[in-house]
Amino acid sequence: MSRRFSLRHWPCYLALAVGLTGCGKTDTTDDPGTATPGGSAKATSTNNSAADALVKDAAELIQKRQFNEAIIKLGEAIKTDSKCAEAYFQRAGILADAGKDRFALNDYSKAIELNDKDVRYHNMRGLFLLTRRQYETALQDFPAAIQADPKYVQAYNNRGLVHLAQSNYADAIADFNRAVEVDPTYVDGFNNRGFAYYQAENDSKALVDFNKTIELNPKYVNAFNNRAMLYVRNKKYKQAVNDFSAAIDLDPNNMKHYQNRAAAYLELGMKEQAQTDANRVKWLMKLDDLNTAIARNPNEPKGYIQRASHLAKGGRTEVALANFEQAINIAPESVEGLNGRAQYWYDQGDYKQAIADCNRAIEVSKKSNSWNRQTLSLRGDAYLKLGKFDEAIADFQATERLDPAVADAYMARAQLRHKRGDAAGAKADYDTAKAIDPSIGQ
Repeated sequence: MSRRFSLRHWPCYLALAVGLTGCGKTDTTDDPGTATPGGSAKATSTNNSAADALVKDAAELIQKRQFNEAIIKLGEAIKTDSKCAEAYFQRAGILADAGKDRFALNDYSKAIELNDKDVRYHNMRGLFLLTRRQYETALQDFPAAIQADPKYVQAYNNRGLVHLAQSNYADAIADFNRAVEVDPTYVDGFNNRGFAYYQAENDSKALVDFNKTIELNPKYVNAFNNRAMLYVRNKKYKQAVNDFSAAIDLDPNNMKHYQNRAAAYLELGMKEQAQTDANRVKWLMKLDDLNTAIARNPNEPKGYIQRASHLAKGGRTEVALANFEQAINIAPESVEGLNGRAQYWYDQGDYKQAIADCNRAIEVSKKSNSWNRQTLSLRGDAYLKLGKFDEAIADFQATERLDPAVADAYMARAQLRHKRGDAAGAKADYDTAKAIDPSIGQ
């Protein structure tokens, strides 16, 4: 497993909307192209079995993304054995994720002080410094990792990224060359070398590397995006659209892919498609705002309800339902949450589930002596869909609704009453339907 830390300080990820990949994995068994900064959760053995056990427990917590609990375990490991390098290393990754850079750097350095032969420690401190733009200091760590293990491809790759950040393309290409020489299947090396060639305006070699990356890993998002940008520069907009579309399929929440594809569509004169992508960007920006609000107040159900409704409108129905569930778990008697989930069920065509949630919301409202028009109105619509016209009309009457849906309910009941031989009832319902919607029967 790989620990992750933020790349928010690293401008290379933003340049021309192309992607690079920094590596912090300790093995090559994971899917290629997914390596990200951070230390391995694999613990190295110390001479203290109690400390080893605590580090192992922390590694499992990291895998479950229970980082606060992992920090506590690692602190206990360090108290048990102050020379447990792996505990400092694992804690450094968590602290880096949390943006506590000074403490993270202290822990990386302490791990190296205790065990300067572990290539992961040098590699990860170097990558951490790279993402914090401390390029010259970062360059001091990767040679130590390479000296300890001349076949450690991540160190070549990450040193290459430092050279890229400094616009030293020849040196970057040399490091990426070495990485792919050591491991001819190393997709990060091919992608990043392609980017270096791209920056050096050697488009033919860049294209070869992006093609190779995609050949090795057809799900490598950055390579599709990078190749698309190369096509844009060469005015091959149709090919660019195809690659941006592939990137979107693999990474549907990345608004840069939509922005870039919209620009390519405009070059092709496809204004409608460009507008669709522009609308999607707005939707994603709103989603980002909702995510931020939830991160600030994770125990506030309203945020999850708003995000759920937004996701449902965007076609992300399964994730929307999970957000409604989260809101209701936090506040089981939230009428807003129950109404929101009821609307979700209604939109999905599950009218029985919609009615069940409406019934729950009505019971909650009764407890507080309140009345919710939205609940009754929605329940009436669900009853109408199920052909329960009496129940639907009762709910519509309670809400004093007068609209075409209500007229439809009366008209449907009029037809049912007519079949049953209830001429007077049928006429009364027909007259009511006609009064609500004069267009009925025309």
